[in-house]
Amino acid sequence: MTMTGLPELKTAQLALRPRQLADLDAIATMNADPEVMRYIAPLGDPAMSRDGIAARSFSHIARGLGYWSVFPATEPGALIGYVGLIPDGEAQQQVQLSYRFAARHWGQGHGFEAVSRLLRHGFETLALPEIVIVTHPQNLASLRLAAKLGFKPAPRQVMTLIGAPPVVATRLRLERPREQKREPY
Repeated sequence: MTMTGLPELKTAQLALRPRQLADLDAIATMNADPEVMRYIAPLGDPAMSRDGIAARSFSHIARGLGYWSVFPATEPGALIGYVGLIPDGEAQQQVQLSYRFAARHWGQGHGFEAVSRLLRHGFETLALPEIVIVTHPQNLASLRLAAKLGFKPAPRQVMTLIGAPPVVATRLRLERPREQKREPY
């Protein structure tokens, strides 16, 4: 565990380190890229600035939730994106998966690898019953990643708007895999 209380997670190619203050500038820079933000929020949205990121980055660590900065395993200082497990909506009873990568790292499998590792942590370590994704209905790359991970359409309990101009977000969910029971021999 790190001083934040969230564990460091590793994959074959990536290191997922709990977000630190030193990561905020790189994330704000990523959030200023129109290509990255195309389906997320308008450029200049205060919630996507360094101060906006800082305000929400560390608020749910006591629950085991938060953000992990993603780095190539061979380059621990080269942030390529982030993944997160955060409270979903105002009720904050469900947990939402969040992920974002710099455009130059798209299409290389980093999202699938990092998110798969974080999902395993969420289901196995945190024992979350389900995890949801809220994404723009035209964000085909995000929808493909969600499908590849096994996410299915979720009942819409609340209407969430996303993007600029705002549209109703697509909600997807993945339930914790059921443990297979062994048959007695």
